[in-house]
Amino acid sequence: MKFLRFMIKSGLTLSLLAVASIWFFLDHFNPAAAIASISKNPLVVNDVTGLNPVSVALIIKPKTELDITDAIMATTGPISIGGARYSMGGQIAFPDSLHLDMREYNKVISLDKDNRLITVQPGITWREVQQAIDPHELSIRIMQDFNNFTVGGSLSVNAHGRYANEGPIINSVRGIRIALADGKVYEANPNKNNALFYAAIGGYGGIGVITEVTLKLTENIHMERFTESMSFVDFLDYFKQHIRDNNDLVMHNALLYPPSFENILNINWMKTDKALTNPQRLQIFDPEDRIKPLLIELLSRSDFLKRLRRSLYDRPMYNRHAVVTRNWESSADLRQYGFSANQDSTLALREYFVPLEHFEIFVLKMRDVFIRHDVNVLNISIRFSPKDPGSLLAWAHKDMFSFVVTYHQNKDKESLQKVAAWSQELINSAVDAGGSFYMPFQKQASTEQFFRVYRDAQLYFDIKKKADPDNRFNNLLLDKHNPYRLKADNIPGSSNQS
Repeated sequence: MKFLRFMIKSGLTLSLLAVASIWFFLDHFNPAAAIASISKNPLVVNDVTGLNPVSVALIIKPKTELDITDAIMATTGPISIGGARYSMGGQIAFPDSLHLDMREYNKVISLDKDNRLITVQPGITWREVQQAIDPHELSIRIMQDFNNFTVGGSLSVNAHGRYANEGPIINSVRGIRIALADGKVYEANPNKNNALFYAAIGGYGGIGVITEVTLKLTENIHMERFTESMSFVDFLDYFKQHIRDNNDLVMHNALLYPPSFENILNINWMKTDKALTNPQRLQIFDPEDRIKPLLIELLSRSDFLKRLRRSLYDRPMYNRHAVVTRNWESSADLRQYGFSANQDSTLALREYFVPLEHFEIFVLKMRDVFIRHDVNVLNISIRFSPKDPGSLLAWAHKDMFSFVVTYHQNKDKESLQKVAAWSQELINSAVDAGGSFYMPFQKQASTEQFFRVYRDAQLYFDIKKKADPDNRFNNLLLDKHNPYRLKADNIPGSSNQS
């Protein structure tokens, strides 16, 4: 009875808070307006957080491969490349560069249904790929959790998702075409021009412009959801017994809950022949629907609501019986989760990779860092990331757990300094454990840490120097760490000082 009274009291309290908060935020919170307010200067390239404005010299939107090679040959200065602009640390732009906005270079070139292959232009979004292949009961083999990223952007960061034992996206790439600084286009795959292949995928646009990619697809199977709650100290044994070698498992992640960082909810999607409980083919994004962004905004403002989230929201939602297609579960849109920066604050991401045997000690260190620094963590998603097959900027040289951290931060100088401080601590913790950090986010890592973690980085930059001797393909991330970077002291915002 005490537990029942507690639940009723908590529910009433949450309801009153939610009603009052929803009334206030619906009147004041507009994600579309927030995105539009990030920058009104058409020559300022920024990302979804609004934290990294970069003034470029010219923006072009290629629609053909010839448009790309002509732009390379007609100019002599730096070139930066951007897609959907979800990389959060200046990886898509460079000061005074020619910026290639790839979003209109987005066609399906061919679909081989029998061999489960699709060839696309890299500015296409995953949703557009899904729309092309779903009628044929085919599914993308590896992608991020959200389908409004571009394929080229995903290749450039060697993205991964929740797919069990699949690893990074490079495992699903049959081959690419890439335009280099000499204006010539080369085919590259694991057997032909393989140095270009393994440098370009995960290479953050530093080698050249990927103009075409052929991806391996898979079957759009039915999946059934199962969940299990536990303490984080029991997770590693659970993973070894139920996840790692489970051939029926399609997708898996585990939610580690703030603010205590003690409880985990495992979410497993298993192969099934059962009928669908949701007949919808793909999830639908409604830009006018502000409910989910609003709920995330409320969570960012209340530890009390974070404590109630697991029992009053996630547990009822995830425990509902669900049988869906692989495509449906892979078709969420990041915008519906509140990733829309305003002038003063933003949601942002970090990701750290840790060897399996260091799981528990890293959680303890991470929890200590977040509590000491009062980090406003909304969510931590834990995934299994198998060893990378050979990309030169590989973030997984052995099997790893990845910790995807979603947090809220303000944009004032003091807040930025605080984020840099706790981020450095977590980078050190991951590196000391034999792990790594993911680079599509803020540039807090030092060059020493970068070369320590990305052990083939020198080879990457050697290949880059041969393919791009004048260092034309550049961005703020690569410029920070490139040992061969050209002097650019006259460029505002250049990181040659670092």
